[in-house]
Amino acid sequence: MNEPIEIPNKSSFKINEVCALTGVKSYVLRFWESEFTEIAPLMSSAGLKLYEHRDIEAILLIKKLLFDDKLSIERTKGEMKILMPREHLVEANFQDFEEDNFSMDYFDEGLPVTPSSVGHTFSQTKRVLIESDFQKLMMAKSKLTEILVLTEFLHKKNNWK
Repeated sequence: MNEPIEIPNKSSFKINEVCALTGVKSYVLRFWESEFTEIAPLMSSAGLKLYEHRDIEAILLIKKLLFDDKLSIERTKGEMKILMPREHLVEANFQDFEEDNFSMDYFDEGLPVTPSSVGHTFSQTKRVLIESDFQKLMMAKSKLTEILVLTEFLHKKNNWK
């Protein structure tokens, strides 16, 4: 159980992928989700749970604490608060977004986005963002901006409409 696990470079994983990566049965994983706030999968528009890298890291740490270190669930919860502290996390409840007051003020720049264009997932999803998430979002924003600039250039150069 001490072998390091290579997490594939994907943004999200289905429950069967997480189970295969971590060696944790799906029913155990669902129980841990109810016990540990560090595991917070997103729900896709199709109703599937999608796990991110930090969820998998939390699962692996919980598995180590429970099985290798033989801690109780309560003790593991305490250790998780120390090892993966939540005070550095920012919770954003997207239920505050309503179609009437949704505006581009939430974005610095970009294409028009409406709740209907994202499948109304704002009202169903509660996200926890940490500093590395913000860094990834900023890098993605930078790449998208580059793509938009390049696209505009190609449109002008080729007289596309």
